[in-house]
Amino acid sequence: MVVNVLFIDSYDSFSYNLVKLIRAQSDQIHVTIIHNNTFASFDELRQFLTYFDCIVVGPGPGNPKNGYEDVGLLNEMFCSELQVPVLGICLGFQVMCLSAGCTISQLSEIKHGQVYDIKVISSESNEEGSSRKSLFENYPTTFKSVRYHSLKVSVNADSTSVYPLCDTTDENGKVLMGAQIAATPWYGVQYHPESCCSDLGGLLISNFLTIAKNFNKSQQRLNSRYRLAEDDLQRQKIIALLDKTIDKTSVYKKPTLTDSKITIKEHKIAPNARLALEFCNSLAVPFFLMSSSTIQDNRGEHSIIALPNERSTVFTHYDQLHKTLVYKWRDRRISKDMIAAATSNNEVNVEGLDCINEDKGNFWKTIGSFMKDQLVSNRPDLPFIGGLVGVLGYEMGSFTVNRDKGKIVPDAKLVFIENSIIVDLKKGKVSFISLNNNFPADIEKRVLDVIAVDGVKSTSSDLAQLPHGVGFGIKMPTKEKYAEAFEKSQKYLHQGDSYEVCLTTQTEVRPEKRVDPWRIFQTLIRRNPAPFASFFEFSDLEAGWSDLCLLSTSPERFLKWDRDSCELRPIKGTVKKDESSTLESATKILKTPKEFGENLMILDLIRNDLYELLDKVTVDELMSVEEYETLYQLVSVVKGHKLHDSPYSGIDLLRHSLPAGSMTGAPKKNTVQLLQDEIETDLNAHLTSSGVRGVYSGVTGYWSCNDRGDWSVNIRCMYSYDDAESWRLGAGGAITVLSTLEGEWEEMHTKLSSALQIFRDSSNN
Repeated sequence: MVVNVLFIDSYDSFSYNLVKLIRAQSDQIHVTIIHNNTFASFDELRQFLTYFDCIVVGPGPGNPKNGYEDVGLLNEMFCSELQVPVLGICLGFQVMCLSAGCTISQLSEIKHGQVYDIKVISSESNEEGSSRKSLFENYPTTFKSVRYHSLKVSVNADSTSVYPLCDTTDENGKVLMGAQIAATPWYGVQYHPESCCSDLGGLLISNFLTIAKNFNKSQQRLNSRYRLAEDDLQRQKIIALLDKTIDKTSVYKKPTLTDSKITIKEHKIAPNARLALEFCNSLAVPFFLMSSSTIQDNRGEHSIIALPNERSTVFTHYDQLHKTLVYKWRDRRISKDMIAAATSNNEVNVEGLDCINEDKGNFWKTIGSFMKDQLVSNRPDLPFIGGLVGVLGYEMGSFTVNRDKGKIVPDAKLVFIENSIIVDLKKGKVSFISLNNNFPADIEKRVLDVIAVDGVKSTSSDLAQLPHGVGFGIKMPTKEKYAEAFEKSQKYLHQGDSYEVCLTTQTEVRPEKRVDPWRIFQTLIRRNPAPFASFFEFSDLEAGWSDLCLLSTSPERFLKWDRDSCELRPIKGTVKKDESSTLESATKILKTPKEFGENLMILDLIRNDLYELLDKVTVDELMSVEEYETLYQLVSVVKGHKLHDSPYSGIDLLRHSLPAGSMTGAPKKNTVQLLQDEIETDLNAHLTSSGVRGVYSGVTGYWSCNDRGDWSVNIRCMYSYDDAESWRLGAGGAITVLSTLEGEWEEMHTKLSSALQIFRDSSNN
């Protein structure tokens, strides 16, 4: 017999971890998910509750005392006649207890991403006590679980309507962690049983489902208006309808892949992380470079040189206009003036230029429709055989909007590549690959000539610095503005509107005279080698001019996928590297409660993003410390499995997971909106008054025709919208309740200096 569970989501970033925990209890459990504002009122939902065995109310941001604005229909749900078993988690627990007369107040010491001992409160050995204990049946006296809350529930001393079930003790004193509402089948816990660092979460859900099963057989439900409906066909119809209230349609329907003729020539090489740079230096044609400038397991294994040509299709999306432009690389029929007219909302009718009026949601479908016909079954072992490469800005993610009223700039730019060079740094191999069986012979010869002279030439010391005599004007946010944004972040954290806020700044660098982007990149990569470095100069209209250029030395992989699995490597927690620091000393700092909490929150968020579409997700590395050229970072590894059995592809995972949780904070929806509408607007007013991040905090990478992908987060990067006349650099960090202004200001400058140092050093020469 199928158990139908209604899950009410309050737009939390851990909800699908909880949904997975419920589904894991039995293959006979069906979970229907709605949002707390899917219905305008509880009365609209009430009619459907006869089709559900129980309700689970998930966590979320906000304060239940604020009513519908924060908790939607939950504000009305806990009425006395609701004879349906309910389990409330965190916010759900608070709403439930508030309805029973409890007090909701702010903790004096906030707990976000902290592991605590939870103590089960012993109950009397009578019938009532047995009922109260059943939620924690077979539990030890104490167990560990993760707390994410700014608010606490307090039961009045003379209350007989709330039965405490568990609690914990900290600087706030004794804090209620679980309770049952008297004479009802309503239970709840304040902690998060679904976190990867929580114990016995599955047992809690199992016990609740047992409680629900027994209650549904009782006269209380049988005699109520919520008696379970017996019409199975009607139940299936209603549940199928409610299952569609949250859109989870895929970008494209997976086709059956077949082999296609692809030319691949392979040559042995001596592995060297700078070899791809030398190959690019030898080229006389446009190229994009995704380079591993360090050779490290799982994060520095390949360099990819993508070669656009006149056959390459270019996709450019403008979120400001809800418009996508599609054309061929350097099509002579299309000029900068035509693109300017098209982005000024003028009617442009030019052969070869397709102007599509669509929002970013439909942009994903546009590229999905294009790539569906390009996918092949060839060489699943190669990371890239050709396909879409490029940049997706921060505003291409969910919950973000590009409201900038100034210059129209690209939010996404992708180019379809037929010819590419792959440098395998682990196996010592270079591959020339062509989808159209026509790899340019002159390019192949140039690369082979570099290999013939033992690969890498002696590095010119001049490349370690930018050209002498070029001054750079640097415009940064003030500490005063940063302090204001920091205090706003703390206010929302303490109110319970967010658990973690990724606060970012923007700096502008304007050279006295233009320096070639490739020259800047070569200096940047020598000063700050990284596993996910990228060079993207989009000169797709004419040689020597680009409306977007990205130079990145990112240490952070966002999402990598193949046909079977995917991997994310979130970075949260940073320690500056100096002469006295060691891996051991950095590890001690990075395992403190503040840094641990930062990483755990994003780790749980990423698990949630994957569980939204996949059935199996694992944490393969929990907070490992990795060493880089200028700093140490705390890194976790999360993997999603059985992608081939899912209706979703890697591009669906990318779409649903953006913006990267490590660049937003949690819960993602609420935090992103606070950042855009309240926190970052004034902070970066020297550049924009709309809270827009642009390329920074977005992702860069590829979607290969063998259905593999690899995207890195745009951090430690610089980008230009005006053909390198000026550059923008972003830097930031996670703000939690344990953060200090001085500590975060210093961390932001540590990250910024990895790229900014090359301009400062040049100006000082």
